[in-house]
Amino acid sequence: MKTRLIVGCGYVGQRVARKWLRIGDSVFAFTRSQTRAQELLEAGIQPIVWDWLSGESPEPDSMWSLFEESMRESPVASILVAVSHAPFPGIPHLETHTRGLESLRVALEGMGHGALHVLDTKWTYLSTTGVYGSSEAGEWVDERSAIGPQRPGSLAAWEGEKWMSRFIPADRRIVLRPVGIYGPERVPRWQSIRDQVALEVEPDSYLNLIHVDDLASTIFASADRQMTHSLYCVSDGEPVQRRDYYEFISQLGNWPKPIFLPPASSSATKSVVSRSDGNKRIRSDRIHSELKIEYAYPNYREGLKALLPSA
Repeated sequence: MKTRLIVGCGYVGQRVARKWLRIGDSVFAFTRSQTRAQELLEAGIQPIVWDWLSGESPEPDSMWSLFEESMRESPVASILVAVSHAPFPGIPHLETHTRGLESLRVALEGMGHGALHVLDTKWTYLSTTGVYGSSEAGEWVDERSAIGPQRPGSLAAWEGEKWMSRFIPADRRIVLRPVGIYGPERVPRWQSIRDQVALEVEPDSYLNLIHVDDLASTIFASADRQMTHSLYCVSDGEPVQRRDYYEFISQLGNWPKPIFLPPASSSATKSVVSRSDGNKRIRSDRIHSELKIEYAYPNYREGLKALLPSA
């Protein structure tokens, strides 16, 4: 049995937790909410109530003590950081992840194990392909492409990546940059198509997608494997133009074709950011060739077929 720690045990993190629990591992997770802590406990996950942005160490309660005891026996096998990239009130965008990561470092080192680089722990940091910023229409992007984050969440993720590079050795960290995550209760815009609400998008621009279950499988597989690289883009490998994606939804629902309007351009900045974030094609050959995972949903068509009947 291995001990795992998740920071951000939400839409993605909880699915990874279930995979670890199925093989008999012990899973701890940080959460800010007592209510959420109870939900995690009922799912078999051992919750530690702590706000990693508070600037304070976790309270020495029974669950934190249990985690410390596990650490004394052997270092945590995996730490998954899957925290939302959304802005946090009162915290500068550049610090919404780095403050928390630094607090986590201090808390772990405070257990008496010394610097993090001596711990035999594999870290996985969930970033985003939003860190690439602008690109030419339909340009292919991979791990070697230029960085240029523009949105708050992308800025936070890029700073988080740099923190990982500073504190975690390359052979003990994996930075994953997933594309748009979809899955149960997260099929963007299907209600608008059903209700014939116009979509303010550029229909010929590209979407890059990964089903949440396939992302969880990627995290699970890479956490215990000696990877060749420390950075990977994660997608299903089949970019799709928005027109084709939304028309496929309308076909599945037997609804009229979607209505498209030019994106609102209330400001030049908003328009530029919208276009740059949404018209790349992400190449994920590196992760696919190395892990050789057979995705449950290898493209958006298979994913949507499984999701829309229950949407």
